[in-house]
Amino acid sequence: MRSSESVGQSVRRLRIPKSLVLFGLAAVMAIGWNLSAPLSVPVAAAAAPAEPDAQEMYKSVYNGWKWWHVYCYRCHGTDANGTPLAPNLTDLNRKVSLKEFLKNVRDGFPDEGMQAWSKLLDDKQITQLYYYVMARTDKVLPAGRPDEVGPNHGPWVPPANWPKK
Repeated sequence: MRSSESVGQSVRRLRIPKSLVLFGLAAVMAIGWNLSAPLSVPVAAAAAPAEPDAQEMYKSVYNGWKWWHVYCYRCHGTDANGTPLAPNLTDLNRKVSLKEFLKNVRDGFPDEGMQAWSKLLDDKQITQLYYYVMARTDKVLPAGRPDEVGPNHGPWVPPANWPKK
């Protein structure tokens, strides 16, 4: 920058297309970037809760429902109630722990026709599947999409005491 040149003049020399500037402003507005918000996070808010709150649990169950409808429903049924190909996973007599569920889904049951899912699903996704299945098993999630079976056909609201440990 020449000494006699102002900052504004040097920026204009960059020749940034107006469309790029407008796109950037539109992106900032679309994501709702609050420029007046403080950049630091209070220490109390940064501490992770021991138990997931209702919103986190809803997201986990909803994501589990999505994974279910990508990978599992063909054999285990739309609402995990089973088919002639695979067992009913909502049967209380078949209820398993998260640890066992992770192992079963990761490794599969090749002798019984269930493939190992470890190459397609990570532990977070399998855990989301687990919470979806447990919500069905515990009868706290009605049949249908979790984002449509709640109050006024909106998102499902997990009960305050669920899941029970």
